[in-house]
Parts: sequence; structure tokens; C-alpha cells
Amino acid sequence: MVVVESGKGKHILITFGRSFLALNLARLLAAAGHRIVVADSIPLALSRYSTAVSRFHRVSPPRDRPQEYCREIAALVEAEGIDMVIPIHEETDVLAMMAGLFPPSCDLFFSDFAIEDMLHDKLKFQQALADWGIPTLKFARIAGPDDVAALDFDTPFAVKQAYSRGSQQVFKAYPGDRLEQLTFDPGNPWIAQEWLDGERYCTYSVCRDGEVYAHATYPVRYAIGGSSCLTFEQVEHPPIVAWVRDVVRRAGFTGHLGFDFIDHPDRGLVTIECNPRATSGIMMFTRENRVDRAFFGANDELIVPPTGRTRMIGIGMALYGWRRDALPGNTFGRFLTEFRKADDVIAEPGDMRPAAMLLPAYGNILRNSVKYRVGIQGGFMHDHEWDGRRI
Repeated sequence: MVVVESGKGKHILITFGRSFLALNLARLLAAAGHRIVVADSIPLALSRYSTAVSRFHRVSPPRDRPQEYCREIAALVEAEGIDMVIPIHEETDVLAMMAGLFPPSCDLFFSDFAIEDMLHDKLKFQQALADWGIPTLKFARIAGPDDVAALDFDTPFAVKQAYSRGSQQVFKAYPGDRLEQLTFDPGNPWIAQEWLDGERYCTYSVCRDGEVYAHATYPVRYAIGGSSCLTFEQVEHPPIVAWVRDVVRRAGFTGHLGFDFIDHPDRGLVTIECNPRATSGIMMFTRENRVDRAFFGANDELIVPPTGRTRMIGIGMALYGWRRDALPGNTFGRFLTEFRKADDVIAEPGDMRPAAMLLPAYGNILRNSVKYRVGIQGGFMHDHEWDGRRI
């Protein structure tokens, strides 16, 4: 474990610098006295323009050139004298597979590949919960037409790939559906998962060696298509904190991760999936929280954002928040009220260049959307996604 010495900052490399999460994490760490370097495969990564960032490096896309990506990140560690690497998105899995490239002096803020993969793969994660005796949603593996025919759900269920994320489609299916729209990839099967209604929550936790050092919980309210959150409000939910601590301990996890929960009035807490990477909850913390301590395991009490703190992705709200499917019962007036109330995660006094560069930066995303033939969400993440392919 790396210990934070009083008055002595660390040199930290954050990947996926285009992300709002990377931007906010860089600001929090820099405010605590650490020197921040960011890397990305696109030239106009938003964090590049922050006063919190001392240097930016363009690297290969980890999805298309994973070995080159890892070698370039390892070379940056050596050249820059990096003390810690904090990956943000699914490049975590790629780096975990090639962790041997990095010098022992560098703290890699992620777990062994087997743990990362178990939490990332939606089928493996649900099976782990079942093996641990933790109540979860009914699920089944779909690797071909025979598995479709064998499904025995008697209520609606969701269908998504084992390696997928919010930018990809989730089908709502019903008993007897033939699911003819599915195509099958031997390395990335589908999961059928019971569809359950209830209060939905998302979390973010910073963990080391099976212990949770920082944690945020926020309900799903305004979201793109009801899934990718646009607004975030810190709430207290002790049963969720206890659940997360239990699973993190069982997994022996190091890194940051988030869970998607349903709190059902009869069945209690069940989790939909785990995201073993940064999630939007990092944007809930304030400078006063000193969340940097959690990355080094240097705090004794759990660090949580102020209860009621509300933030939003302003550009996302402008594009999607006014739509009816952004929130059950949504109205334009309700959208305006929320838009005025929440603090934007991009614009920050004293560090306004990222906001000024937002439109040019999104030009990169649009080019990725065209290149990979995906939507804007997919264009944002596609070249940093990992779908189970070993390297």
C-alpha cells in the first residue's frame, strides 16, 4: 500500500482524459497537492485543458491496439516518474492483462485481471453473487438458439451481452419471445436477467485490498433513456453501503467501482450489475472531502460527499433531459427546475477552459461515431471499450 505523506503530493496518471470523470478526479487530486498527467487516444481530450493537469499524452486506442496502448502507458510511467496509474474506463481490463509491464514502484489502481473480469462480465458477476449466497436477480446464459428455447422465465426479462455498457442496447423481452434479433459471439454471450421494478440507485466506491474508503450513492432520476444518469444527488442509504462493503471484501477488490441497484419493497436490495471502473459518483465529492486519501487507503473513516449535493452533466441535460423518456412523468417545466438547481460538472470557477473547449472536443466524438458507425454515446467510449478479447 502506498501511504500519502503529509505535505508530499504524488505524481498520478489518469487515463481516458476525455471523460468528465477524469476531469473531476483530476481537479480533486490536484487540489489536494498531487501532480496530474492525463492520457487519451484522441487529441482534444477535455481534461487536457484543465488547470489541474500538468501534461497530456496522446496514446493508441486500447480497443484496437491494446498491446501498443499498454506499452505506451508503461513508457509514460517510466519517463514521467509516475507514482500511481488510475484508469477510468474499460482500459482497466487491458492494463490488468499486461500489468507486468509496469515497475513495482508504480501503484496500479486496479485488481488482478481475474477479479476485474469477474466483476465486469455480467454472467460471472451474477454467478459469483449466487455462489456467495447473496440474493440477486434470476439470470440465464444465452450462447445460441438452443439457450433461447430453454429459457424458463415466466415474467419479463432483460437481455444484454455479458460484456456491454450503457451505450449498448438492452432488450426487454417476454416469456416465449424467440429473440431472433440476437447475433451470437462465442466470446461474448448474452445474459437474460429478470426484469424487476423498484427504486433504482447507483453507487461509486474507492477501494483498497477489500476495504471501502470512499463511497457515494445517488438515485436514478434524469437519465438518457432511463439508464445513463444525467443528474446526481448524494443520499444516505446504509443498507447499500453495507452491501457494497460485503461484496468488495469477498472479492478482495482494489480500484474504483460502481453498482446498479434495485431496492424492491418486498425483496429488498438486488443488484443489476457491477462496473469495475470509475462511475459518475466521483463527481459528487468536494475538495474538502479529500477523497485523494481513499485512493491511497490513508483515511480511517469512510469518506462520503455531502448529503443532498446535486450535480449534473450540463451538455447531457441540454441534449436529453427535456425528453419524456429522461424521467418518468417528465415535463419541460420540471426539467428547467432541475437544470437551474444542479451544479454543472464541467464548468468550474477558475478552471473554465474545459467548458470553453467542450464543442471542439465533441468534434472528436462525432468523428469516432462516424468511424465506428455508432451513436454519440458509443462514439464517446467505443475505442476504450473491452468485450472480453484476451491479448
